[in-house]
Amino acid sequence: REKQKAANPDRRWPWTRQHKAIEIKAGDAITDSAEAFYLIKQRGITNVIVMGVHTNMCVLGRPFSIRQMVMQGQNVVLVRDMTDTMYNPAKRPFVSHFSGTDLVVSHIERHWCPTITSDQIIRGKEFRFKDDRRKHIAIVIGEKEYDTKTTLPAFAAKYLQKDFRVNFVYAKDDDRNNIPGLEVLNDADLMLISVRRRLLPKEQLNRIRKFIAAGKPVVGIRTSSHAFCLRPTKHGENEWPEFDAEVFGGHYTNHHGNKGKNGPFTFVWSPKTAHDHPIMQGVGKVETKVTSWLYKTSPLGKHTEVLLMGRVGDLKPHEPVAWTNRNKWGGRVFYTSLGHTSDFAREDFQQLLRNGVHWAIQQPKK
Repeated sequence: REKQKAANPDRRWPWTRQHKAIEIKAGDAITDSAEAFYLIKQRGITNVIVMGVHTNMCVLGRPFSIRQMVMQGQNVVLVRDMTDTMYNPAKRPFVSHFSGTDLVVSHIERHWCPTITSDQIIRGKEFRFKDDRRKHIAIVIGEKEYDTKTTLPAFAAKYLQKDFRVNFVYAKDDDRNNIPGLEVLNDADLMLISVRRRLLPKEQLNRIRKFIAAGKPVVGIRTSSHAFCLRPTKHGENEWPEFDAEVFGGHYTNHHGNKGKNGPFTFVWSPKTAHDHPIMQGVGKVETKVTSWLYKTSPLGKHTEVLLMGRVGDLKPHEPVAWTNRNKWGGRVFYTSLGHTSDFAREDFQQLLRNGVHWAIQQPKK
């Protein structure tokens, strides 16, 4: 840089030094070009930790950063709390600056590499900007039937990321019983879960158990009623067959085939006793039809409150479709057996789910 300044004395250089907290010692390397990769290969380095600014520019796209390192076969992780994003909240998607960073991080987690936080390296606490006071939602996704890896991020971008800090955790595509990144629950204020029949390693399942045992709120959709068990249930510490009853207050046993006399639909309505509930505000109360197959969920636990009922044609008994619960650890819970891809195309379902999140985390909508 000194040589550049000498060659261009009249140019104003915005960057003249490293941050004073960064110590540069013998054996360290400084570069802003692809020579970083050759140096890494020369030293036999295969594990790369990336941080810095800006996540959606240099950290993701420069020749020494995430995309190139991944494509060159390196084992790459991003330190997600040691980065920022070049983003103007006045432009699309019209979220806060902090949420803009979250969106880029979730893109990296989904398409490029896992992330970690600085406290995993130097202990202490994960870094957060002092003005970032948003409550934290962790969205855990591990199912293939309803493509919630697509519908939930779109829903969160539209309805949640303006008000909350949102992190996504995905099951691995090549290992269905592995959901890396669940340590995000250590700092989360609410878990939104969409998982179907996964047998997690003991450490991962224990992170979920610990979160719920702390009395923190949970929102579940569709297959999360049978998230952590197979049939038959004989898998020991990798399984939690009581998850539905203990957390949601449900009793999932199977589903109807939606083949009643009135066609292949589930008919859903809100009982009059639920019309004034905060979760039902802005949600249609009269009977309507959806394509989600009706789950057999009754009888519910004693601390539940039914918000939606459903039927298939003329079949009886009718079944609860959405309800709240106060579980035995004191946590607020909202669950709905809706969650089909076509449900997410409905404004009333999206409003129901949004209301459920705000109710469970106890933050009124703005």
